[in-house]
Amino acid sequence: MKTILAALSMLVIASPFATLADEPLTFYTEHFPPYNYADNTGVTGLNTELLSLACKKAELVCNFELYPWLRAYENASKNSQGGLFSTSRNIHRERSFKWVGPLAHSTANMYRLKSRPEVNPHTLEEAKQFVVGVASGDIYEQYLLDQGFSYSENLLRLAAKASAVKLFLQSKVDLLIASELILPIWFAGHGVNVNAVEPVLDLSGIDANYLALNPAVPDAVVKKLQLALEEIKAGEQYKRLKEKYMHPPAITE
Repeated sequence: MKTILAALSMLVIASPFATLADEPLTFYTEHFPPYNYADNTGVTGLNTELLSLACKKAELVCNFELYPWLRAYENASKNSQGGLFSTSRNIHRERSFKWVGPLAHSTANMYRLKSRPEVNPHTLEEAKQFVVGVASGDIYEQYLLDQGFSYSENLLRLAAKASAVKLFLQSKVDLLIASELILPIWFAGHGVNVNAVEPVLDLSGIDANYLALNPAVPDAVVKKLQLALEEIKAGEQYKRLKEKYMHPPAITE
């Protein structure tokens, strides 16, 4: 079932897998292809399908809703049966949620345009000489602020991760944060070949995707989902999912 409320820019899909033993769960997410995004069928993506399979295996009712990131975060925090994905697990969020994962993720880097060799940081300290675009509420926003970056000097706050791409291609943002999997999709949406960029700083130790569940979700439900996820990731279904989304069609904002 899909419900579209245009005023809220929301898409909802209800999983057909139900059990009377547990309350329905609502998983909130953002437009972040190929992990989670909307198409003409509703909310989809690598981690959306992965969690849908985990719900089926755990015999849980799971609904998926798509919002801007901060709204998704707020909804998951307020809904006692809510969850948030694909989100990073760090010290700032650890006690605010119960965690299931890791989900699918890939190596992240800071990238520069090859046409701009002067943008050449070798460390995060050197990267402070340049402008980096970050989405409000994103894991990298908090990480860079913790490392001494600031909005008055070298950070540009954006509404969504992909919003940095156009500014980056116009050289209005010097460094772009992206994963190896997401970068080709973003660039395809702008008709640009991914060979136009190169990584300059490895950020792979920061980001891993999880499902963050509201603290009120029963521990038994969290355990069910974790066990189901681990079983799926160990099997052929997960391999097929990754193959399906490694080279998806371009998905624009």
